[in-house]
Amino acid sequence: MPAGTSASSKRRTGSWVLVLLSVILGLLLIVAGIYAGIAKRYEEMFLPGSTINGIDVSGMTVSQAERALEDSQESYTLTLIERDSVTETITGDEIDLALNLGSEVDDLLAGQNAWTWPMALLGYRTSTMTVDEMFSYDTAKLTEAIADLRCMDSSSSTAPRDAYISNYDAELGGVTIVEEVEGNLVDQDILLPAILEAVASLQTELDLEELGCYVEPSVTSDDADLIAEAQTLNEYLGLVITYEMGDDTLTIDGSTLQNWLTFNDDGTVTLDESKVTTWVSNLRYNYATIFSNREFATSYGETITVEGGDYGWWMDDETTAQELIEAIENKQSGSMEPVWYQEAAVLGEGASGDFGNTYVEINLTAQHLYFYKDGELIIESDIVSGKNDATPTGTYSMTYKERYGTLVGENYSSPVSYWMPFSGNVGLHDASWRTVFGGTIYQTNGSHGCVNLPIETAKTIYENITDTCAIIVYKLDGTESSTTSSQSYEDIAAAVVDAIDEIEAAGDITSSNYNVMSKRIEWAQAAYSSLSSSAKALVTNYSKLTAAVSALASYEASH
Repeated sequence: MPAGTSASSKRRTGSWVLVLLSVILGLLLIVAGIYAGIAKRYEEMFLPGSTINGIDVSGMTVSQAERALEDSQESYTLTLIERDSVTETITGDEIDLALNLGSEVDDLLAGQNAWTWPMALLGYRTSTMTVDEMFSYDTAKLTEAIADLRCMDSSSSTAPRDAYISNYDAELGGVTIVEEVEGNLVDQDILLPAILEAVASLQTELDLEELGCYVEPSVTSDDADLIAEAQTLNEYLGLVITYEMGDDTLTIDGSTLQNWLTFNDDGTVTLDESKVTTWVSNLRYNYATIFSNREFATSYGETITVEGGDYGWWMDDETTAQELIEAIENKQSGSMEPVWYQEAAVLGEGASGDFGNTYVEINLTAQHLYFYKDGELIIESDIVSGKNDATPTGTYSMTYKERYGTLVGENYSSPVSYWMPFSGNVGLHDASWRTVFGGTIYQTNGSHGCVNLPIETAKTIYENITDTCAIIVYKLDGTESSTTSSQSYEDIAAAVVDAIDEIEAAGDITSSNYNVMSKRIEWAQAAYSSLSSSAKALVTNYSKLTAAVSALASYEASH
């Protein structure tokens, strides 16, 4: 019984399988029929996703596609999208655009694979087809239409401009980067073929920006080299260097430096040293006063012009310029001073004011001297100047001053207590060999050129004069005088007495003071010897000098 049941069950199962297979086969045949039917249909029309020269012909027959192409030709307009929201157009009518078709569309349809319709329908496959020379147009009219486009007229277009560095801005204290200008100048070598291609394919829109038709600036504001250049320039242009010239303050800042600096292609900055040198030369021209003539208000109430002499501000141009160059190259702001070979008392007041109110005034005509300090008359005195105009006129600086000097000439050697040269070997000094000064003594018994002074006058001037004190020597007609004054033997002898006392106060002669002591002792001997017998009698400490001479001899003998 079980065996029989099994056979019957198997027969029923086999029947259902046959039925199922028959159904499936039937369905497949139906699907295949549908598939083949649709494919057959697409043999007469274009597959989904099909375009001809950019015109959508999906699902169209040949005649429908040709009509679509004809419609597109009749309404064709090419729109050019330009900068500044400007658009321009070229229409088919302008250029006599016409459709020229033979069997091209039939050939395209025949060439498509209709059996791929499911993929085309689902969007997995598209067909972009092109018919060359499908449209014709009047070449001359197209050329004219293109020429009439505003964008093709370079004369009415704005050319691009590179970003650049501005001029120096005093308010900002430097430069800025001026942004580039894009402009709207087109590259016709790019635009012209793009228009021709667009018309040939009935393309309806050209975006000139996207096509890269515009001539672009070669340097933009975000250019790294340009930014670095501006930064470097500002480091220099931000410098502030000042010179205090008396009451004047001269400033070198970006407004000046912008004309002195050049930015090189390698990123370095070059300073035009010739312009620095010119600036320093102008500084010297405006403030140096050496060798100048001076208007001078004499003590006689008359203002005269004093010519000659070497007094005044004398600038070292070369060193001053070099120091300024180094400060700029090292980007160092701050206050600077010119380098002077020689300085005067007052800066910035011109030659007639550079000696201030401290000066020695010597009237050779009157044979008289005045010494003013801070505007106050300290001392005045008769003098004896050089015979035969040997004393030069002019305004001079004291070269140096020396205590206990010896003046040596061709036929003389004269010890002086106070020596203040101002013009070569010409200077102010005491004259122990004279008892009378002033009048006309200089005409017959004048010096070799020096200004001889009474000992007390020389001492007062020596103790108060400085390197910047002017010595003004002049002649003034109408001030001649026959009046003389004298110095006493006591005054003459006192200089030698003082020298001997200083030698005794210095103590023993040692290796460290030998040079000074030997010179001082020799001077005292010469000074004493040059005195008259009347003056020698007043040197009451002469024994101290003889003791010093003996001590010097003993020291030299043992060393």
